[in-house]
Amino acid sequence: MADGGVDARAAERIVWDVIVVGTGMGGGTLGHRLARSGRRVLFVEKGRSTLPGAPGTIRAAMPELAEPNSARSPAAYYDALARGGRTTDEVEDISRRFPKRFVPFIGSGTGGSSALYGMVCERFFADDFTPRQNFRDPGDSTVPEAWPVSYDEMLPWYTEAEKLLGVRGQADPLRPEALDVGLPAAPPFSSDNQPLVDYLTGRGLHPYHLPMACDYTEDCTTCQTYLCPRSCKNEAGRNGVLPAVTEHGAQLLTQCRVVRLDADRTSVRSVICEHPQGTLMLRGKVVVLAAGALATPVLLLNSRSGDWPGGLANGSDWVGRNLMRHLLDPVEIWPEPDSRITAANKEIGLNDFYFYGGQKYGTVQSFGALPPMEMLTNRPGARGKALRAMRPAVRRVYERFFTGGLVLAAMMEDLPYLDNRILPSAQPSSDGRQRMRLQYRLHPNEIERHAAFMRRFKELLAPFRKITLGSGKDNANLGHVCGTCRFGTDPKTSVLNPQNRSHEVDNLYVVDTSFFPSSAGLNPSLTVAANALRVAAHIDQADFPA
Repeated sequence: MADGGVDARAAERIVWDVIVVGTGMGGGTLGHRLARSGRRVLFVEKGRSTLPGAPGTIRAAMPELAEPNSARSPAAYYDALARGGRTTDEVEDISRRFPKRFVPFIGSGTGGSSALYGMVCERFFADDFTPRQNFRDPGDSTVPEAWPVSYDEMLPWYTEAEKLLGVRGQADPLRPEALDVGLPAAPPFSSDNQPLVDYLTGRGLHPYHLPMACDYTEDCTTCQTYLCPRSCKNEAGRNGVLPAVTEHGAQLLTQCRVVRLDADRTSVRSVICEHPQGTLMLRGKVVVLAAGALATPVLLLNSRSGDWPGGLANGSDWVGRNLMRHLLDPVEIWPEPDSRITAANKEIGLNDFYFYGGQKYGTVQSFGALPPMEMLTNRPGARGKALRAMRPAVRRVYERFFTGGLVLAAMMEDLPYLDNRILPSAQPSSDGRQRMRLQYRLHPNEIERHAAFMRRFKELLAPFRKITLGSGKDNANLGHVCGTCRFGTDPKTSVLNPQNRSHEVDNLYVVDTSFFPSSAGLNPSLTVAANALRVAAHIDQADFPA
């Protein structure tokens, strides 16, 4: 097959041990672990294959830069996005008076968002697993006293995930529990980054080299926002799906969108998909959802039936609720006058404000390079057309004010609330793309903490020329969305049990970031991978239904 997978009609004739819906960090890691143990695994991916050798894949640059002419029509543009590993799904933000529709910058295809990520893979703090104690006044937030698993229980899975992803880096000096991890060393800080590291250290702070799932091949640019052309980025596609398929007998169906699950009161009977060959009905003894914290709850809510009038596995009415997405505030700085950053710059981590003055904020880290100007100009629609008409002037402004600096980002933990949620769209997209509705607003806790965090962040950067590039208040940033199918011990206040299985559906699991009961203040990738390994071991040891 062109995508390296199984024929769609042949897949219908097999009863799979495990059907994994989605091939991102959760699904790719879990599927690899189960295929390696001899289980018959089918990956179902709505995006295209971007594995090595897949024809038509756009690598080494964002689609807007690689194929600028695609902006001439929406169809060509969305096709380019898909070949670049990006989603074409549409989000309708109904949080505001006038709803806004946009395509979020998240992955779709083998590896999911991990194929595009900045490769930061670090463990949560031990205190992140007892989150409610970290906030002075959580108000009406549903943030729990504790996760149903502890940091100590996650330790062996963190170690296994770090090995699977080839994580290299430096221990955070503010985390005693991380000092004995013993990761392989990353390269030294670049000459572009060292002046800022020296400045932070001179202020009595504790910068460290971010742990990265990167092989650092010669002239590695630590690429993010696009597919790695040289296979030095370790992600769920390369490190999970590819060996599962080529070495352990797993099968892969791409361009296959799951539209609903057919279930009785106790189990999923079939997985209904739309595929270029037509509608498919797939059967698996176990079904694992890993479509992402936006798509997974929408799939469950769209799987309404007589047995499940409020949506599958939604007896709690918590499916889709407790949406979190971090508050991300990038700032571009020039550590030295007239400096121009030229080297890979996804290097610096700083957690001195993670817990500060009895309050929980989040991390500060290198953000990586700014996207090219063409990301804004080479888009379909009136705005893109207008920017293209002004291209010389836009380029002059962009190059004068927005290039050559080092971008840092403050990333603050947001809390879960029942009214922050993801919902199916009331009206499907006219061109067949999936649409969903998002409702998210900041609560007093986030507003107060965000203001305090930004004051400290900007005070830290006071000596430097700087430009604020965005705001944590903007719902367009959905890179770390999580929490929409949380796990817990009480079926009334959670969707999944501590093993990530639905409280109500015996053969249904969820392993993407939907399961998070709190967002923590760090990149979620390693915790998703570690938890997927933990859940895979549980599934592998369980008796499969007949």
